[in-house]
Amino acid sequence: MDLSQALWKKSSYLSLCGIMFSSIFILFACTKVPVERPTPAEQPLAVQKESGITVKTVPLTAELTYLVLTAEIASQRGDLINAAEQYKRAAALIESPKLASRSTQMANFTRDQKRIDLALNRWAEVDPTDSDIHMLKTPFLMMQGKHDEIAPVVNTALAIDPEKIATYLVRLTDNLSKIVKADPALRIMKQLDVFQQEDPHALYHYSRLALYYQRYDDALPTINAVLDYEPDFQEALILKATILQRLKRLDEALNILSEASKSKSASRSLRFSYAQLLGENNQIKKSRQLFEKLDNEEGNKPDVIFALGVIAIEEKQGLKAKIYFMRLHDLGDPGMQAAYFLGIAEKMNNNVEQALVWFSSVPNNSPRFQKAQTHYVNLLANNGALAKARQHLANIRIANPKLAVDYYLFEALLLQDRNQNQLAFSLLDEAISKYPENIDLLYTHAMLAESIDRMDILEQDLRSILAIDPDNSETLNALGYSLTDQTDRHQEALVLIKKALILSPGDPFYLDSLGWVYYRLGQLDKAEQFLKQAVTIRDEPEFLAHLGEVLWQQDQQNAAKEVWLRGLKLDSKNKLILKTMQYFGL
Repeated sequence: MDLSQALWKKSSYLSLCGIMFSSIFILFACTKVPVERPTPAEQPLAVQKESGITVKTVPLTAELTYLVLTAEIASQRGDLINAAEQYKRAAALIESPKLASRSTQMANFTRDQKRIDLALNRWAEVDPTDSDIHMLKTPFLMMQGKHDEIAPVVNTALAIDPEKIATYLVRLTDNLSKIVKADPALRIMKQLDVFQQEDPHALYHYSRLALYYQRYDDALPTINAVLDYEPDFQEALILKATILQRLKRLDEALNILSEASKSKSASRSLRFSYAQLLGENNQIKKSRQLFEKLDNEEGNKPDVIFALGVIAIEEKQGLKAKIYFMRLHDLGDPGMQAAYFLGIAEKMNNNVEQALVWFSSVPNNSPRFQKAQTHYVNLLANNGALAKARQHLANIRIANPKLAVDYYLFEALLLQDRNQNQLAFSLLDEAISKYPENIDLLYTHAMLAESIDRMDILEQDLRSILAIDPDNSETLNALGYSLTDQTDRHQEALVLIKKALILSPGDPFYLDSLGWVYYRLGQLDKAEQFLKQAVTIRDEPEFLAHLGEVLWQQDQQNAAKEVWLRGLKLDSKNKLILKTMQYFGL
């Protein structure tokens, strides 16, 4: 559970007046334009009398009627540019906010920035007191990179309707986070009049945005300033706790929410956040108790039930988890995750068939869909149904062509883990025939080629990658290491590995390769030097196997044994170390 997700409630992009009008006549109702006495050809559409007040509507001229009808017909036919053009002309004829609104909506459908700007400007002209219109401009200014124009527009909106400060700042920061990079986004916030006036809401949202961009040193003093003004601002307390947690100041974060949660006025949001923070910091029992209290008080709240279900899984209580996630499922599963976690619970309960049913029922638009497929396939393969697992992956590749490469790689790994290297190799033959320039497929195919002693294919695949990406350091190193380990082409290998190190200086795997190629070249001092550098950076059993062999060949047998034993402490079954020791009679 990530506390910051509870804080950063992302809103969707602003909808630009998405009302579809059922009749063109609605467009002209309640205009602010004084109506002159019409000529016979310009009779008013309607004159209504209510409570003694006469309300007149805009005269429907022939030109206006033609433009609106033409625009709507074009819209129905999918000719959005023509529809937007006709509405632009219609909106220019009269001072009608509703018509200007419809013109803006149609312009937005065209995705033409210039057209959208013109429509929004016209709407603001005919209804200058509508603050929402000004705020509608901001995402388009962001997308055009007109950062200097954003703060004045927001300032105008807030001057018209200062009561909407909280709403507008949420909208602004959410759009900034989606569209604008950190420095300009934070600069825009600082340019707001309310920020410069140190309004607590403006400071809070600035800190919230700084947290999103991981500018913790900026976020913390700002939220402290907010709490200096309003010590009981509970959302600010939650935000400060999140910042402190990101800074690894966990005790401070917990203390803030612990104290605040004791107050009778503690909000549901604060109590939920405290329980969540406890869970994130491995205080599972206390977290569960607080969530259970919330559940008893509130009843069927999906977020609380979800949290309790996850805690039950962490506590290895499969039956309890099943109860919670069934409750979530029966509530309609708003997050589309209940089926996945029911699969996890049933897997814990050793109900393989039920687990398979739940994993297979996770919808493909669920955030857990990919993980569900992993569990489903592994359950099949681990229970004697490898062929069925492979058929399932083949079906998914057809249903999800954009993810086909990922599923090919997953199936190859599935087979490799079960010592079916030849099958995995043949599968990737098929994949590469469809995606011949996919680097991940080529690299995995090369590693499988090595496992079945096809050095020719390994070199072919790795050189294919280098033809596509000559500076692929991982591939340069892999080819260099393979050449020095499997052939006598050591000078060629040395050139490749040195290039890899130039591209990625200090990489311990590349240093190990360089040490190994020097060993093969008989330059033991250099070999020892680079292998010790690799081991210093990363205690890897394979590096220790190589270093031990070099030390042994330098008549440092005791040192070699110590190095190998150190490697076996990390991995007691490491094949390379055991094989090397056996080679030297140990």
